[in-house]
Amino acid sequence: MRSIMWQRIDILGSEACSINHNGTSHVVSGMAIYAAESYPVRIAYSVTCNDEWECHAATVERWIGADRLNLALTRQANGTWTLNDKAVDAVDTLLDIDLGFTPATNTNAIKRLGLRIGDQAEFTAVWLDDKTWTFKPLRQRYERLNENSYRYTSVDSGYETDLIVDEFGLVRVYPDLWEAVKA
Repeated sequence: MRSIMWQRIDILGSEACSINHNGTSHVVSGMAIYAAESYPVRIAYSVTCNDEWECHAATVERWIGADRLNLALTRQANGTWTLNDKAVDAVDTLLDIDLGFTPATNTNAIKRLGLRIGDQAEFTAVWLDDKTWTFKPLRQRYERLNENSYRYTSVDSGYETDLIVDEFGLVRVYPDLWEAVKA
């Protein structure tokens, strides 16, 4: 098991996360608590991946003030995705889940890609947009810069940042957003 605690840099908040392997799958789970606008936010999540770090399921339980939201995303055997038992458009056959509110799911992609220094890979993830709270496709690129850093790019928006990771691939620093305080 691995665990980490991040502090939010841009607003008041923190998150605790653990990664467990149960023999057949990796489970990344955690809870983020932070201040957004005039309400506190609490988000509990879990992402399940196989031994190759291909994502198969995610749950998100979020509340912002009195607003509650429960999401259950599942990849079916044929590669289609369902959200609370309804089909999700435009994300068939995608292997990665990116929960937009946490750096935890960057680790899933880093582990699945297994890049060597100087290598890069582009793919599309099933992304939870934490502004609209909807899942949609998001083209991403990772480039391994050195032993402990990756350049992450959101291809369509042009957003780019250099992630600092530990020896496992767990994000330690996500510039301007998150920084590890305990591992």
